Amino acid sequence: MKDYYHFTVSDFVMDENFRAWVWQPTDESNLFWRSWIANHHDRREEVEEAIDLLKKLTFPDYSLTEQEISSTWINIRDSSHDDKGVYSAPKSNRWWMAAAAGVLIALGSYLYIWDSSNTIRYETSYGETRTVLLPDSSTVILNANSSIVFTDNWDEKVTREVWLDGEAFFDVIHKHNHQPFQVMVDDGLAVKVLGTSFNVYHRKSDTKVVLKSGKITLSFSVDKKEKIITMNPGELVEFKKDKYTKREVDPKIYASWTENKIILNQTSLQEMIQMAKDNYGIKIEVTSGDMLIQTVSGSMPIADADSFVNQVAMAFQLKISRENNKILLME
Repeated sequence: MKDYYHFTVSDFVMDENFRAWVWQPTDESNLFWRSWIANHHDRREEVEEAIDLLKKLTFPDYSLTEQEISSTWINIRDSSHDDKGVYSAPKSNRWWMAAAAGVLIALGSYLYIWDSSNTIRYETSYGETRTVLLPDSSTVILNANSSIVFTDNWDEKVTREVWLDGEAFFDVIHKHNHQPFQVMVDDGLAVKVLGTSFNVYHRKSDTKVVLKSGKITLSFSVDKKEKIITMNPGELVEFKKDKYTKREVDPKIYASWTENKIILNQTSLQEMIQMAKDNYGIKIEVTSGDMLIQTVSGSMPIADADSFVNQVAMAFQLKISRENNKILLME
C-alpha cells in the first residue's frame, strides 16, 4: 500500500491508480478513494487540486500521455528557465504546455474560504469548472460562474446541507446512519437525497433539477403552500415563477458539461445564447427574433468564449459581427 498521506499534488497526478480513478472511475476505485479521503480530511485540498488538474488535462480529442504529464510537472515545477526567467518549451510541445500552464493559473483563481463558523465557499469564474470534495467525500462538479456554500461540521448536523448558486453536478454517497443530504437554492427549492447523482441548474428565477440515478424529493412553495414531489431517474423538474413542470429527459445531455462537451438535442439558438451569458458572461444579439427558435442537434467541445461563439455560429450557419464588446449573429 502506497503512503498516499504524504503525497503532494504532483505525486497524486503522477500516480497511475489515482489517474485511473479520476478519468475512468469504477465502483471499486470509488470505494477506495472516497474512504481514503473521508479518513484523511486534512489532505482534501491536495486531492481536489490533483483531480481538477487531471480533468483539465483531458481534452475532447486528445489526452496527455504519462510522459507528457510527467514532463509538464517537471518543467513547470523546477525546470531551467531562460534569461528572462521564463521557461521555454520545445515548439512541438508548446500547445499542451500552454494548456497545462493555463490550468495551474486557473487553479489559483478559485475562491476557497472558511471562517470562524466553519463556513466554506467555493466559486468558479466565467469559463471555469471545479471539482469539489465535500466533508463526507461526496463529489460536486461546479460549472462556470457558480458557487456552493456549506459548513465543515456535518458530523454534528442532522442534515448535510449545501447552498448552490449557478449549476453543479452532485454525486452523493449514502451514509450508514442515513444522514440526509440537501441542496438549497435561494428561490426556496430544496433537493433532498440520501445517496444519488443529479444535476442542479439555478440562475435567477429559473431552476432545473435532472436526476441521473437514485431517488430524490423536491420541496418548494407553490401558491404559498409547500409542494413535495418525488423524482425518478431520467426525470427533469423545472421550477420558474412559482410554477413547475416535470418531464422525462436523457440525463446525459444535461450533465455532458462535466465531460467538457455539450450535447445538443433540438437545442435552440436562444438556449445557446443563454448558455453563453451564464457560463462566459458574454451577451449575444441577433438580427431577427425568428432566428432564436432555430434548433440543432449534435455535440461540441467546451472551449473558451471566442471558440464557443464560433462553434455556435457554425452550428446554426450564421455570420459573426464583433464590434467592441458587442457580438452580433446574422444570417
